[in-house]
Amino acid sequence: MNHIILFIICALCVEIFINCKFIYVLNSILNTTRKVTKIIPQQNISDHWKERAIPAYALKIMTSSLQIFLILLVMIILFVIADYIFEGFVMHALTLFGIMESIIFAFVYIFLRKFLFK
Repeated sequence: MNHIILFIICALCVEIFINCKFIYVLNSILNTTRKVTKIIPQQNISDHWKERAIPAYALKIMTSSLQIFLILLVMIILFVIADYIFEGFVMHALTLFGIMESIIFAFVYIFLRKFLFK
């Protein structure tokens, strides 16, 4: 039973990962950080404009970080709910076998998703 539940949770996590655009949000943080690291050492940009730009970039990084945190929190909550309903589920999922199994399930679901949702 744990295997079926683990597959369902992995499929839900993959869908959350894709639909919440996790990679896009992560790239947004990286791109904003690159912009900040380029602006700070520039001598031709005045301190006045740096003082305006840096807080705006910091706010963008904070909101993206909060989005990532919430996406991961939803995924963790799925596992906690499954453990509440099926006792011992998290213990199974956190074993080495359970981790390898969840990785395989996630890749299998992604492969199946390509064919099912064309």
